[in-house]
Amino acid sequence: MRHNPIKTRLANRQPCRGIWLSLPNPYSARLLARLPVDWLAIDAEHTPLDTSVLAQMIAAIAEARRPAPIVRLSQASVQNVKFALDNGAYGIIAPMINTRAEAEQVVTWSRYPPLGQRSFGSHYMGLAFDSTMLEYLQEGNQQVLVAVQIENVAALDNLEEIFSVPGIDLAFVGPADLSISMGLDMVLENPHPRFLEALRLIQHTAEAHQLPLGIYCSNGKAAAERIRQGFLFVNVTSDVNSLLRAVQEELEEALIETKI
Repeated sequence: MRHNPIKTRLANRQPCRGIWLSLPNPYSARLLARLPVDWLAIDAEHTPLDTSVLAQMIAAIAEARRPAPIVRLSQASVQNVKFALDNGAYGIIAPMINTRAEAEQVVTWSRYPPLGQRSFGSHYMGLAFDSTMLEYLQEGNQQVLVAVQIENVAALDNLEEIFSVPGIDLAFVGPADLSISMGLDMVLENPHPRFLEALRLIQHTAEAHQLPLGIYCSNGKAAAERIRQGFLFVNVTSDVNSLLRAVQEELEEALIETKI
C-alpha cells in the first residue's frame, strides 16, 4: 500500500506545497496533477461540484502518483467525510471547526474502529493507494490526513481544546473567513493588525501542541513567506487565479501589440 506523502512530510516538518482546485473538472485536475507539487486540494465547499465529478477528480489526481488528492469538504458531516475518503482522497479539510466536540466528530468519522466509527465497504478507496480493500482497512487510519479549518473568531477561544484532539494531523487557517468573522476587511496582503494578532495566537497554540499549520495563500510569493513563518501546508496558486491571470496577461500583450 502506498503511503501518504503529506503525512510523512508533515511529520518531518517539511513544507508541502499545493494547488487549490476550484474548477469542477477532472480534465484540468489531471493536467495539474503532473506538476511537481505535493498536493491538490479539491474545493467542494465553494464550487458547483457534484459527487460524481468529485470522485473523477480524485481518481485523476491519484493516477498521476505525484500530488496527494485532498478534499476540502462542503461541510463537516459524516456523509461528506465518507464520500471523500471512500473515493480515495488522501485527506480531508473540514471547514468551520470552532469547538473540540466538532473536531472530535471529524476524527471519529475519518477513522475505522477502534479509533473511530468510519464504516467500511467502498471498492474505490484502496485504488488511490494501490491497495486491496483489506490492506486499506488495515492501514487507512495511519494514512488518511485529517485537517480542521480555523476560520472563525469563535474558534480562537477554543484553540487549546481543538488542537489537543487526538487524530488531528493539521490545522488549516482560512484567512478570508477569519477576517470577515472578526469584522475586518478581507485582505490577504497586508492584513489588519488584529488579524495578525489572531494568527500569532494560532501559531503559538499550534507550536505548543506540535501541530502542523497550513494557510491559504494568494500566490507563490505569499506561500514562500508563509513557509518562512513556519506554515507547512500552503497553496502556491489556485486553478482559477492562474487561469484568469494568464489570460489577462495575454490580453494585455495583444492590446499592446495592437497599439504599436
